[in-house]
Amino acid sequence: MIARARALGVVLILSSAWVVWSAGGVGGAAYVPLFALATVPGLPLGFALFGRRHAAGWIAGALLGYTLTSAACWAVLFLGLASTPAFVLGWGVVGAATWLGVTRRRGHDRPPLVELPAWRRADTEAILLVLLLVPALVGPPFSNIGAKDPAGNRLYRAYFTADFVWHTALVAEMTKQTLPPRNPYLASEPVHYYWTYFLVPATIASQSPSHDVELALKMNAVCTALLFMSAIYLAAWAALPAHPFAVALAVGLTTVAASAEGLAATVELLRRGQSLALLRELNIDAISSWAFKGLRIDNLPRTMWNTPQHAMACALGLVAIPVAIWGGIRARMGAIALAGLALAASVTFNPLLGAAFSAIYGVTILVDALRQGTGRRAIGRHAVAALLTLAAVGWCSLNQMTEGAGGALRLGFVEPARNAPLLTFLLSFGPLLVPALIGLWPNAGAGWPRAWPAAIGVGFSILLMFFVTLSVDIFWVGFRAGNLFFVLVPALVARGFVSLSARWRRPVAAALAIATIVGGLPTTIIDAYNAQDVGNRLMGPGFRWTVALTPAEQEGLAWIRANTPREAIVQAEPTIRGRDTWSFIPSFAERRMAAGLPISLMHVPEYDEKSEQVRQIYASTDADAAWRAAKQLRVDYLYVDATERAAYPAVSKFDVNPRYFTPVFRNSEVSVYQVK
Repeated sequence: MIARARALGVVLILSSAWVVWSAGGVGGAAYVPLFALATVPGLPLGFALFGRRHAAGWIAGALLGYTLTSAACWAVLFLGLASTPAFVLGWGVVGAATWLGVTRRRGHDRPPLVELPAWRRADTEAILLVLLLVPALVGPPFSNIGAKDPAGNRLYRAYFTADFVWHTALVAEMTKQTLPPRNPYLASEPVHYYWTYFLVPATIASQSPSHDVELALKMNAVCTALLFMSAIYLAAWAALPAHPFAVALAVGLTTVAASAEGLAATVELLRRGQSLALLRELNIDAISSWAFKGLRIDNLPRTMWNTPQHAMACALGLVAIPVAIWGGIRARMGAIALAGLALAASVTFNPLLGAAFSAIYGVTILVDALRQGTGRRAIGRHAVAALLTLAAVGWCSLNQMTEGAGGALRLGFVEPARNAPLLTFLLSFGPLLVPALIGLWPNAGAGWPRAWPAAIGVGFSILLMFFVTLSVDIFWVGFRAGNLFFVLVPALVARGFVSLSARWRRPVAAALAIATIVGGLPTTIIDAYNAQDVGNRLMGPGFRWTVALTPAEQEGLAWIRANTPREAIVQAEPTIRGRDTWSFIPSFAERRMAAGLPISLMHVPEYDEKSEQVRQIYASTDADAAWRAAKQLRVDYLYVDATERAAYPAVSKFDVNPRYFTPVFRNSEVSVYQVK
């Protein structure tokens, strides 16, 4: 048994090291210890909550530590003291406060605030099996971000890297170390986005000699994925601690076999007699939207690939689940406070997900209070957790993260949720629904009360995805509700398999597991292949499946990074770049634009208005009018390459009017002009 656990641990370390090296090289290997140090301040809190000898203590501690380090980075920026010594001092002060404060108050021998069932060797083996999915899933896609082909082009897979490219722009902006960060697509405004997760990679990138934003993002995402999967396993394990391998199976199936969209697309192509090579041209986990105009639900691999900030928000929210299960209404005040801290942290990483987890925690506590018949005083003690989450909402407001989001919320059964709702739901979750429904049966498997948080959370996620939308992005709430569903449903799926094994023995459970894999694994295989497939140069629906930066473009972008002020506004023409290279300058030149059309932020009219003003700068034959418009927008430099030249022959005016525009860089493709 010991040898098996050690062997799994060695395989995990080696496979993770391969991912780090292939995706980041020497710089990646140097980044991982820095991420580990970022988690250290929270370890005493995790040990106090769940115990030093329990995996839950380490998982919760690492997640809280990342939060505290993020808070320390923010405090240094808020005080206007940004420098390497200041960041190190801030991290040291926070770490000293937790390590000395908790040790002095609790000592080394006191029992944890929440006494979970003992962690056994089988539990270690089970969680290691789950974690082995991480390098297998994230390795190839992350290794191919920005890969070079024989011609020297840098390659970015379009729909996979859309989020990564946006995060590059955001972190590049945050390395300028102003609070709140400016909107790189609307330089006159702060960015209204929950950027807490990105404080750590932005700080490391800004203080490192290489200033490599992409490297910091990739390595941070790899480490976050390991914590994310650990937290999912922990929350499900808390409901069924006697069945670690059933929990591992449930988490594994939820990760790699949750959607029937891949199977449906494969069957449809075969039915039509078409080549399966066409699967390379499908956004496979969005078939429910492409084919039926319904909701789009992203699976767990996409959360690891595309949106690690949401993964971190979910992981922190999941820390409160074992407290709700094993502490319940009678939890000790310290446990309530630490659960509240985790929920508050989740709010700062994603306000909607944090609020959802807070609601799930609150309802679970109320249900437990009714079951045990406790009074108002016991319920009132949990107000501490609620106050901490409200404080987090206030912090988000202070940093202007959510401005405008409240007014964009819409309640009701409207499109896209009302388009073929049952069919799209079955496509997105179908393979998991049978074991999950069996797990919902009150008398099935392990103790039913320990499954309440999962049942409450899954129900809440369904209500969210079908009855709440954002008017500025009709798919966003569905994405986040899908996150909530997938991180909580493993407890129900595991209970379903435990129940089947107990009633009809293992063959029936094994048959259901195989059926789930057959139904869901094709989606993950296709999605994982496409995410790393930078060889696909075909056109997608309005964008190229793989965006290539030519050597000449790379040279021009590098010149901008090296020779323009970090706060300079460098403008490309946004309307013709559309969904293809919409973040070209903010992501790859790491400079702000006066106007852009970001697909990643809430769409406001000012984007369109100012982008039209920029279009006129390029389209107009009047150099004086173009110069006045550029000065009005406070543009410092104008960027031109083949994209602008093909659309606007009038860009030649930049070359022949030196009193308005001075050429400062030129190669075979790219020209950069300083606005006089």
